[in-house]
Amino acid sequence: MSTRQWGIVLIALGVIVALLSIFADAIGVGAQPGIIGWKQILGAAAGAVFVVAGFYVLIRARSGRTDA
Repeated sequence: MSTRQWGIVLIALGVIVALLSIFADAIGVGAQPGIIGWKQILGAAAGAVFVVAGFYVLIRARSGRTDA
């Protein structure tokens, strides 16, 4: 898998994690309907970190810098 593909996977994973966390109550897995709890906030923050990391990987891949 190329570096560019890894970036896209990280972005997609981050968006999915963030959306699932935010809408946990609506899909029936939240602890208290109508209240965004600390676990949901933590999940949304983790998703945002994955999205930012994915964009970072994409930018490095686009510039040609894939070294560690």
